[in-house]
Amino acid sequence: MFTRLTLLAATAALLMPAVASASTLPDMPASCFTYELAGTQSGAHGLTARTLHATLTGTNITLDIHGISLSDPSGHVQGATLERFNAVAAYAALSAFRGGISDACKDQGLGINSSDLRPGTPQATWTDVKLARPGHDMTIRKASIQAVQTTPDLHLKVEGTGIHDTKQPLMPTQLSADLTVQGLDTARQQITINALHAVSGSSTIDGKGTIEPGATASTSAADLHVGVTNVETLIGQIRDTAPKKVVAALTIARLMGRQSGDATLWDIGLSGGVVTVNRIPLPFSVP
Repeated sequence: MFTRLTLLAATAALLMPAVASASTLPDMPASCFTYELAGTQSGAHGLTARTLHATLTGTNITLDIHGISLSDPSGHVQGATLERFNAVAAYAALSAFRGGISDACKDQGLGINSSDLRPGTPQATWTDVKLARPGHDMTIRKASIQAVQTTPDLHLKVEGTGIHDTKQPLMPTQLSADLTVQGLDTARQQITINALHAVSGSSTIDGKGTIEPGATASTSAADLHVGVTNVETLIGQIRDTAPKKVVAALTIARLMGRQSGDATLWDIGLSGGVVTVNRIPLPFSVP
């Protein structure tokens, strides 16, 4: 995934709109990423802003937010660090929407470490969020992230409501996750999904497991346990709107699952580029 704290989300600007590459994230050049806040009000351990606009330079991918609130209820994290925290979150959201780090951003530092946040518990709320690229929009009515604990590991709670994606018919409309990240400042992190819950139409998705992100899928590892209710209904709902390959993949996945009441269960593994579903290797390797 991304280095250091790109899994986090939340910061703010000081008094005037500022370009992140020049002030908020000095290690991130404008050739990679730009970031502006407007209508800010700051305090010692908190900050609000009316709008945020950020972009991955040269990609036509943008992030716009109309309402940002950042704080550290424990009183340990200063406003300037919260601002960097928020800029990293914006960069992470853009990179995730793109599907990976842009060429211009490779090998760029972020200028923030987990030690900057310890022992605080920073949190952020974004409202009216829009990620956009030509022909593809994703909107979120409200998104929040809370660092429940930052020492010794990072424990996060993430929520999103009112989610809509013009290209992804299976995108949940609601999502919540409880995550623990170990080894933030090391070359190898481990993400533990303590609990994940999502709603897509009349179906619910619940999951847990661990992920060890590497530079590529073939050097990453995962052990996930996922359950989806009413899969047959979900397939029927997307049959006329989703690409045929998506419907086919979900149909095959249903056949590979185990039934437990109205839920279909999968144990999903990734090791050495090989994906297994309920211990059965899939007949292809991931790059």
